[in-house]
Amino acid sequence: MGELYLFYGQEKLLIMEAIEKIKNKYVPEAYEAMDFQRLDGEEITYDEIINISRVVPMLSEKRVVAVLNAVFLEEGRKITSKSESSENRFIEFLENIPPYLCLIFSAEKVDRRKKIVKVIQQKGFVKEFAPLSFKDKVRWIESRSLKYGKPMEPSAAFFMAQFTFDLYHVDEEIKKAAAYVLEKSKIDKKDLELIMSGSTEANIFGLIDSIAEGKVSHAVNILNDLMYAGEKSVVILYMISKYFMNLFAVKVNEGKTFNELQKDLNLHPYALKKMILQAKNFKVQQIKEILSLCQKFDLDLKRGRIEEKRGLEELILRISRVVKK
Repeated sequence: MGELYLFYGQEKLLIMEAIEKIKNKYVPEAYEAMDFQRLDGEEITYDEIINISRVVPMLSEKRVVAVLNAVFLEEGRKITSKSESSENRFIEFLENIPPYLCLIFSAEKVDRRKKIVKVIQQKGFVKEFAPLSFKDKVRWIESRSLKYGKPMEPSAAFFMAQFTFDLYHVDEEIKKAAAYVLEKSKIDKKDLELIMSGSTEANIFGLIDSIAEGKVSHAVNILNDLMYAGEKSVVILYMISKYFMNLFAVKVNEGKTFNELQKDLNLHPYALKKMILQAKNFKVQQIKEILSLCQKFDLDLKRGRIEEKRGLEELILRISRVVKK
């Protein structure tokens, strides 16, 4: 019997590990080149997925095909095709997956109203990989550090959870910490304070503070420090967007107690305290405008319309103009 999967959500590391687990189950490493196929969900067509999936496995138990970043599963998105019947053929194919095939889709967001998604739900397995709660993130860090042979003290895991965002970022920081401690048997908080003193999230707080206070040149200096340290523009944009989305949630819930906000928004106490203070400097409409600017920059960046560093500097300048309104 064929198998059909859809993994979606923001935790891309967990999604890729789930795909890797399925691949390892059916395709021996020696046969990967023949029986495992990764496809780009932004560029592929329905008919191409069908044709590639119809190739029978050479030496493995099943042929595994992974369609990564399947944006056509999102709301308002679909594959542009010359033939309207191609989507119908694709849906029919999903309803009758060949017994030799394991077909996997991954996406950040999905529209569960779409017929394709409904078919995958009916015929296969769908799982969301949402961001972990802070408590679960700490546990994941402790477990992951054991994988690299360096147990992490609870206080260190708590500290790392506080100053990281998605699990890809966490994983990289754990690797750095494991390499840094060398002969030490455990990773402690002091180790992380030395390694992560200039962490992205800590600098993002400083960057937002500078913007809110009208110190544009200082905000640009922090941006330059981040980029000089090798931080990618998409990560910086993600952190800025994430911050203002959380700030929006804090702002529209003004009047609630600190404990109520922490429970509802699942934010670390330190981050929440900062946001409650900074929310006083913003109006709801200002935050909406800033999020719109972030979205536009993200789109321009993906389409190659703007150079990364120059674009981020322009974004900071435009956010500061919104703040001054």
